[in-house]
Amino acid sequence: MNRKSVCRILLLFACVVSPAYSFGQPAASDPWYGRQAKPKDFDAAKEFTGAFSIELPKGWQLGSGHMEALFLLTQRTKNWDAGAVITLEQIRLQLPLDPAIMAAVGDREMREAQARDSTGKQFSNVVKNGEHGPVILVQYDRTGMTGTTDHVAQYSMPVGTTMYRLICIAPAGQIDKYRPIFAHVAASFTPLKSGS
Repeated sequence: MNRKSVCRILLLFACVVSPAYSFGQPAASDPWYGRQAKPKDFDAAKEFTGAFSIELPKGWQLGSGHMEALFLLTQRTKNWDAGAVITLEQIRLQLPLDPAIMAAVGDREMREAQARDSTGKQFSNVVKNGEHGPVILVQYDRTGMTGTTDHVAQYSMPVGTTMYRLICIAPAGQIDKYRPIFAHVAASFTPLKSGS
């Protein structure tokens, strides 16, 4: 086989194989999922329960979770101003999810969010290619505690028999400020064990 034939085979192989392995390569221009160019605004990745690590914004207050909620993270604000909140939940699955059914899983995650949040409106969901597998992003607006509108971005990430839900909430009027923070935290989520 000559050099030209080898190059053609490699090119053909790259064209066939690369679409099948799109996980781990989220679009760089995705405003809702991806690491920031300046990660100095985030603490080094923290390991939780030996199951995953995640990078959290500097200066935010970390609190313990309860039951399904693993942790709660709140932005420190002055004068009781509305800020942002990030929480991480885990739900046990009976079986690992087949990547072929992620669109249906996204619809289910959106219906569950609609059932849990009665003031929610403008629900949407999309399946993204995350660094470690599919990421389902459910978004909607809802009435916040002070009567203003909050924006909710829920990142659902199946890992083996666990569904992790990173739920990010911020005042809708300030979502442009918080979107890159939420995108970075979600993209930094790293499972440490495949079944955890």
